[in-house]
Amino acid sequence: MNKYNVLEYTLIFYNQRNKSLANVKYTLIFFPQQGERITYTGVTDERGQTKPIELTANGKLHVFVEGHQTIFSPRKLIKPILAEGTNVIEIKERRLDDNLKFITKEQYELQQEKSRQARAELQNQAKTTPKGSFFNRSQMPPAFHQGVQRLEQSFNMPYEEYKKNNTRLTKERKYFKFKMYVLYRFADSRGNGIPNMSYQIFGEGQDKPLVGLRPTPTDQNGYTQLAETYLKSQVKYPLGSTSKKSELFEPITCVDKQVIHQIIFPVARATTNPNIDHTENLGEAQKPPIVINPHNNEVLILPPALYAEFDRKTKVLSDAIKDVHKANADLTRQIQSRRLEEIKELEKRLNINQQKAIEKINGEFKQVTDLQEVWIVETTGKKGQAASKYDLGRRYLKVSDYESYRQERLNEEKQVQIIGENGEVASPSFIRREFQKLGQQLLTAKKSVGGDKAVYNLIGGLGGEIAEEYVNSNDVTVNQEAQWMRMVAGAGGEGMISASSAGLKMKVSGDASVKWTLFEGVKEWRRFYPCESGWTLEIENYDLGTIRFLIGAELSGFSGANLGIAGNLSVDITHQGTTQMLSAVVREPEQSMTNMLNRERKPMFEPAKGGLKEIAADQNSGKPQATVGVEAFIGAQIQGVLKGGIEWFKPSADSSGEGEFVTIAAVSAGAAVSAGAGAQGQFQIVYHAGCFKVRAAAHLCWGIGAKGIATFTVGTEHILNYIGFIKLQLLQAGFRSLVYISGQAFSLMSQILAVCIGEDHLLTKGAKHLADQYAIWLEKLNVDQERLKTANHVNSAKGREELIIAPPETKGILLYAVTHWSDRTAPIFDIRVSFSEREVQFFPARKTAVINILKTCITVAEWQNTIQHIHPRAKKLNSSEFGKVEGDLIRFLNYGSDKKYAEDIIRCINQGIDYAGSNINQWLKDYLKYRKGARAVTGTSWNYMLVQNQDDYRFEQLRMQQGISRGFEEQALMASNLEILAPFEQDKSEESKVYHV
Repeated sequence: MNKYNVLEYTLIFYNQRNKSLANVKYTLIFFPQQGERITYTGVTDERGQTKPIELTANGKLHVFVEGHQTIFSPRKLIKPILAEGTNVIEIKERRLDDNLKFITKEQYELQQEKSRQARAELQNQAKTTPKGSFFNRSQMPPAFHQGVQRLEQSFNMPYEEYKKNNTRLTKERKYFKFKMYVLYRFADSRGNGIPNMSYQIFGEGQDKPLVGLRPTPTDQNGYTQLAETYLKSQVKYPLGSTSKKSELFEPITCVDKQVIHQIIFPVARATTNPNIDHTENLGEAQKPPIVINPHNNEVLILPPALYAEFDRKTKVLSDAIKDVHKANADLTRQIQSRRLEEIKELEKRLNINQQKAIEKINGEFKQVTDLQEVWIVETTGKKGQAASKYDLGRRYLKVSDYESYRQERLNEEKQVQIIGENGEVASPSFIRREFQKLGQQLLTAKKSVGGDKAVYNLIGGLGGEIAEEYVNSNDVTVNQEAQWMRMVAGAGGEGMISASSAGLKMKVSGDASVKWTLFEGVKEWRRFYPCESGWTLEIENYDLGTIRFLIGAELSGFSGANLGIAGNLSVDITHQGTTQMLSAVVREPEQSMTNMLNRERKPMFEPAKGGLKEIAADQNSGKPQATVGVEAFIGAQIQGVLKGGIEWFKPSADSSGEGEFVTIAAVSAGAAVSAGAGAQGQFQIVYHAGCFKVRAAAHLCWGIGAKGIATFTVGTEHILNYIGFIKLQLLQAGFRSLVYISGQAFSLMSQILAVCIGEDHLLTKGAKHLADQYAIWLEKLNVDQERLKTANHVNSAKGREELIIAPPETKGILLYAVTHWSDRTAPIFDIRVSFSEREVQFFPARKTAVINILKTCITVAEWQNTIQHIHPRAKKLNSSEFGKVEGDLIRFLNYGSDKKYAEDIIRCINQGIDYAGSNINQWLKDYLKYRKGARAVTGTSWNYMLVQNQDDYRFEQLRMQQGISRGFEEQALMASNLEILAPFEQDKSEESKVYHV
């Protein structure tokens, strides 16, 4: 019988860094070989996929996107700029031409008339059919007198429904790789392009330049050549007698926002001679002797010598804090670079810098209220002239020192209104007017004050800059606690502080920008541990995947500031009621991260090693040892509330090697779990108080030398990713028992997923609720209609998707549900009649569910474990029961056909030979096909999670590359959110804020 063929086409847009291009507006125009053209429009999803389109004829598909033809062009509909291929797809499928042979409506109605005789014959056969069940294996269809009415209805099927039932849908995907490029421009502080500037562009880690084998001059507007590259890149250029390099920048595609990276010079350059190599210095960055106090609305103009003293003293403290952040960031980078000697050296340096910073803080400030935050100004331009561009920065000093400088200021007028009497920030326009008024007052009285006119003009212009920063931040927190937190953040950008609902991507260079947001209230300290690319989990040399900890603390006041510095190195995790708390502790010098690197020098730990009982006992045997010099004040609690989560690198199902970090558990209140909750090792997964929880030794999530145990809870929003995380570990370990997962936690997870698929529940309902629903569902399965519902849910798109992450225990429960029945009339509810073939098929939905379940078994271990757990509660069967159950499965799939087919197949399986017959039904053919496919995969592979089932086109690639535990080839971890620090949970009443540090 001919099928009506539909080709479902999906396009995937991605760039040369294997990152999906989401939110791209597209237009697809299909020109069939015959007929009118068809236009499709839409926006790509988060995976870079277009909406599927259905094609029923051959022709050409033209692809257009909304983007930029060049980096200077406006956004409009264009042909995509691709790294390879064209924007035209030629559809040339023979099966689409066969649609002309499909039965017409007139032919169908004529055939219905002729089928009356065949229908009467089928009814007579049905009345004489003997009874049977799954357990007696009679193999003959049961009596189904009540099914006659259903057969009558089937023969009255409309043509449209018939056509739908006989449509063969073929899904295909086409990948479009977008070309990447980058453009730079040299400019002065006023934004003017610098022509004839020599440069070369280098890709990250490359010695050969991408542009300019020899130094090349910029054009008349300061632009470099366009560099076509997928690598991060940087510009190398001369500055006086030295050579400088910019920071690394990401390339873009034609559908991204077109960004031209500016290289801004702190020293302006001007061509004064036809010789392009001759330049003249027009002035260096200056620090006018101005100190601004945003907390009492004062502006001080200091004598030059006094300002130099102020600058020197406050810079010592700023540099000490900055050195801690820099050493910590350098250490993280060396961990990622796998350089053992550098790691050990930087650990020592971090110890030293940390101690210096703590001593400086404690030496300067004897009580919390001693700290005073002020702002300073830097400007560029020729000396004696007003500048149009200002850089603002923070400095910190003792209140007594500030009062001393205040008494020796040159200006009499000092008040500006930045903050009103009500404590709220004034409007930007009001701030501008206040600074202009003060500048004019000082300029009028300059004879009594003395000094350059430019200084007073500068004050008048500052209001605009401060107002601009205010507009960017929309918040002011100037209390003592906020000042302490800003101080320990450091001014260079290495302090990992954020409170954004969207996260903040931190720069790796400490001096990426002198600019910062003036007004912010920082609450949380955070970082990735051990680094952005995370830990490799291993057990018996099996790679179980990658996780990282997004870890930190909610800090407050002086104690939080000290923990921000001291806690960078080591902490003790304890409980205060139901809240997990952090305290700073001493780390023994001999402890080093180098002891936790694997053979490839990547951070690695074995979850089953060690034990949390010993950790808890050691922790309770003695008090944590406070870091020397931290407790500067009597009664100061050097503590913070633990925050954070566990993120798993989830491979993408769309492209090999790429993926993203997703949260599988997070710190929450009431997370305490007693030691020994049914799991072993330093990293344990348990079920407690109605939730799945992950318990980790502190040194895994905070740092070497950290003490205590951190507990993370799997929330309803994490459950799907959590189950995927477990499934990957089972696949990697060949479905061996993972002792660090408690038996109760694993069984409940399997049962919960089974009831979610079988009953079509949402996993977000909560573990305890779903565990209760499981028992109810088992009772309902005594009714055959409920078992048919389960099969239909398994066959649904949602069910098939959730089967991908299901462990064998879940699949075994579902197989039990769909292959058993309790009444001889059960086939009446699940029957299919083929007019053209004159065939009656029994249990088609249930048999299809069996195949949909089994084809997701992609290794021999997974197949065997699934068969072994065909039981209502996933009880594991012994070896003798295994053979019987597999035989029953084959007989069930053969139900309604001659029993000799099932017996022949079972005999061939027992003898280890392939079945050569051809008269069996399609379900048995699929069973043998997928059984053979699974048995071919006996080794491990990093690509398990990329393969959805054995029909996936990547399954053959998996089979060919089994035994390779780290992907198709050794490569850097390609996570789309590798460096993005997502926020911790916040008070819902607060507005989302991004804080720049």
